Amino acid sequence: MPYGNAWRDQRKIYQTLLSVSAVGSFRPMQEAEATLTLHHLMETPGKYYDHLRRTATAVILSSVFGIQALSFDDPKIQRLYHVQEQFTAIAETGASPPVDIFPIFKWLPNFMAPWRERALQIRHEQRELYFELLRDVQESRSKGIRRNCFMDQLLEESARSKHKLDDEHLAYIGGVLMEGGSDTTAANLLSFLLAMVKYPHVLRKAQAAVDEVCGTQRSPTFDDLARLPYLKCCVDEILRWRPAAPSGIPHMLIQGPVPHATLRIKAPLSSAYTVSKYQQMIHMRATIFQKAQLAIHHDPELYEDPNEFIPERYELQEFGFKPGFEVSEGLRKTYGFGAGRRVCPGSHLATNSLAINTAKIIWAFDIRPGKDPITGLDLTPDDISVDIEKQWTNGILVAPKPFPVSLTVRSDIHRTIIQEELRRSHEAFQG
Repeated sequence: MPYGNAWRDQRKIYQTLLSVSAVGSFRPMQEAEATLTLHHLMETPGKYYDHLRRTATAVILSSVFGIQALSFDDPKIQRLYHVQEQFTAIAETGASPPVDIFPIFKWLPNFMAPWRERALQIRHEQRELYFELLRDVQESRSKGIRRNCFMDQLLEESARSKHKLDDEHLAYIGGVLMEGGSDTTAANLLSFLLAMVKYPHVLRKAQAAVDEVCGTQRSPTFDDLARLPYLKCCVDEILRWRPAAPSGIPHMLIQGPVPHATLRIKAPLSSAYTVSKYQQMIHMRATIFQKAQLAIHHDPELYEDPNEFIPERYELQEFGFKPGFEVSEGLRKTYGFGAGRRVCPGSHLATNSLAINTAKIIWAFDIRPGKDPITGLDLTPDDISVDIEKQWTNGILVAPKPFPVSLTVRSDIHRTIIQEELRRSHEAFQG
């Protein structure tokens, strides 16, 4: 959607309903979902990939539409991932012509534009899913049933507003939130798990911190996170180390011509950038800018050993920079959620999900490399690849490919606590 009044109206809705205080109401559900994930990982650890994807999507379905998805095989989760994978594939660089940049492609006949039919099919599947989820909430409201979810609140806000949203806007607001928040959170959780396999000393340090706060009598809750600063460092490092959208989302200049030196680029800039040829450029209207998140977070002038997973960098400096780097006004600790006025509005909800899941998994499991799928021999951390070009998928959004991991419950006491907390969490699911 282009920048303008309609965009500002939608953005205001997002910021109101997804603010730090507003997403606090979803915390009981997020804790319950994280507990269910512990149970799933305990019972079928070999399906860890599906379990982490389920919990990421289930939180979004519940918070946006008030719908539960207790299994990865749930039809709504399967449909969402199918639609998302198809959309990501066609949006990947090179998969389709750059129609927005070269409008002439719009006028090619269908036999010369095979991507068009595929795009129309994906749009049909998107709309079908989005409108089905919207109608589900609307039908509940017609029966006097209210849900503690984003869409329920949005329908109430729209009904009171002078500028009521039609079903097209409502469906796509919910759908975009759902798609944007599921894949990215799942990718971050998988990157976290892979980091724990590769860097066992980080896991041991994190477990010691969690054990000091929670012991063996209960798993961590949101109330504990303020007393777990090292865990916060781990979450920050996940977002820096392997951002889910490494090339960022394109932004377009809506004014021009503009001298490059006058642009307000709120990102950490190394000397290699400040003396670059870009400083002499004049950018015209409609110039496309790409906030390359991976490049920003892996600049060796800014970060010590940027390709290594080192949470301690955030203990030494708030932004994880090398000592002595001057932090300018407006910088963000992470660009994993984008930047500028189109920064991800669901970042608070996503960060909460990432934090509570990592805390509970660290508390519950010993995490080690699994067995070699060919030889059957035990692997060591040195055998585990964290090469982003080989071990991560390609595309606008990336995630680790499946990797060999052994998840073992730390003790019988931990196992009992997981089962007891799962029983108590039923109230959150039923609510």
